[in-house]
Amino acid sequence: KLWLAMENHFHPLFDESGKVVRQTWNKAQEEVSMDRRFPRHRALESNSMLKVLTEMRRQQMLPAIYFIFSRRGCEEALQRCAVHNLDLTDDDEKSRIDAYVDARMNDVADADERKLYRSMLDAELLRQGLAAHHAGLMPFVKELVEELFQQGLIKAVFATETLALGIHMPARAVVVSSFTKFDGRGFPSLTAGQLTQLMGRAGRRGIDRIGHGITLKDPEVDIGVIYEAAQGEDMVVESKFAPTYNMALNLLRHRTMEEAERLMELSFGQFQRREAAELRRFELENLKARLADLEAAPPGIPKKDRCGPEEVRQYFEDDMRLRTMRNRLRRAKRAHWRDGGAMSPEELAKLRAEMAEVRERSEQSPVRRCPNLRQHRAYLSERWELRDEIRRTTEEIDAAMHDYVRHLRSLINILEESGFLYGLKPSEKGTLASRIYGENSLLLTEAIHEGWLDDLDPAELCAVVVMIAAEDRGGNRRGRGGPESFHQRRFPTHAVGQAFRRLKSLHYRFSALEQAYGEDTLRQLSRDYVDFAYAWSKGVPLTEIPLSPAVDFGDAVKAIKSLYSTMRQLEWAIDAAAPLRTTVYAALRSMERDLIRRV
Repeated sequence: KLWLAMENHFHPLFDESGKVVRQTWNKAQEEVSMDRRFPRHRALESNSMLKVLTEMRRQQMLPAIYFIFSRRGCEEALQRCAVHNLDLTDDDEKSRIDAYVDARMNDVADADERKLYRSMLDAELLRQGLAAHHAGLMPFVKELVEELFQQGLIKAVFATETLALGIHMPARAVVVSSFTKFDGRGFPSLTAGQLTQLMGRAGRRGIDRIGHGITLKDPEVDIGVIYEAAQGEDMVVESKFAPTYNMALNLLRHRTMEEAERLMELSFGQFQRREAAELRRFELENLKARLADLEAAPPGIPKKDRCGPEEVRQYFEDDMRLRTMRNRLRRAKRAHWRDGGAMSPEELAKLRAEMAEVRERSEQSPVRRCPNLRQHRAYLSERWELRDEIRRTTEEIDAAMHDYVRHLRSLINILEESGFLYGLKPSEKGTLASRIYGENSLLLTEAIHEGWLDDLDPAELCAVVVMIAAEDRGGNRRGRGGPESFHQRRFPTHAVGQAFRRLKSLHYRFSALEQAYGEDTLRQLSRDYVDFAYAWSKGVPLTEIPLSPAVDFGDAVKAIKSLYSTMRQLEWAIDAAAPLRTTVYAALRSMERDLIRRV
């Protein structure tokens, strides 16, 4: 059952027959009217988290998952509960929580690891039935929260949307704290698919007769948008498949270019793009029909008073040309007084003569004195916009029909220019790159090929490879188009710093090559986990390993897992006789604490 929370009270979105509850709609509209009449009121929260949880307990809607779309928001919500001493468990449940936590801790063989978990857990909040769940937490902590929740001992979990994916945590109710979510550029409203994914947690099979999905009223979101998402169609499966360098190399190891392109055309992702392109063809036909109607009968002007289409077009083209030439002349004058001039006297004379010719034609045009000048301007503007939209739509359809083949050809051109392919077959380093997976596999392969990693010891190798294998949290996703995310701090050793500078230069070269072919696949080098990986490999106790203030411990362990996976690939990919393989093997052994062995 779906609810809308307003002023800490729950209002049903639909009645028993599935129809919109008019009282809820009207109440939401009243809130919008109040926001518009009193702007200060708009800044106030319609609902209080603590009062919402209290109301849920009163209506027996616990245990619940309270979705908040940021890690910081989850942690702050937990602290607010602590400050206000919100307690959702009885004495018996508290004893069961204590016993379960102790038993799970005793299962951890490594005393150092056990000490780390004790320092991370807020035992008192757990006893009160409250916890957070997000990707920044250690796997052990997340698993403990999931297990206690499944037993009904945790009553409210503050979670990011990552909990909605592949984790067994059914709840009696789900709360969506905001109907907007940051997507990297702005805060669009949730789609029907996203809402379905979140609300799908509500209702425990075999326990609850119905589940409850509660959306907190957001003053920035119209009630119609919420109803549209709640009534929307089921989620559509969208292919995330995309050609990669590794894929291109492996295809060309055993197939011809024609066979590789054929496989791209047969992919599910390309099929979806063709289907979308076919739908856009109807849109294109409508645009063409609108343009034909417009050109056949310009609206709003009697035929006897209408200027000729060619006269109208010429007049407004001349108007645009005059503006452009005036700007050129103005810039030329500024340049003349600043540094002696950017145009020669002959060029200036030619520009002035051309301006005079266009101005004379414009002044003699009957359109200039036409009483319908405004209508002519609107007509021509609409005509230009339609033609431009037709051109863009046509280009988009053409590009979508063979999108994957186009990307594959671009990647192959980049591989050829950088020496990974010769005659459409992998070179020696191309064969090595075909065995290494990841967005930055070319950088790693090039570094190995150039011998930049040969003189590193195992801990230094871990510190360098983690720059390629991991992704900084909240940093610049791509290598271009934003402020540089590298921090100005010391490296563990001089050799690590030198390797970073070489990789940075290599990253710049490959990024420029990608840009020339319209691709953007490289991930920015990571700096957040260099010290962590170095100390981990050196055997520093978990509680003493330095950690960047920008990341959580769970992020760092995730980076170590990515590093370990990459090292395993290198162990398999590098020739057994190569000196680097011995260092890779030693680095792998140095990383294998209990925390890594278990996964």
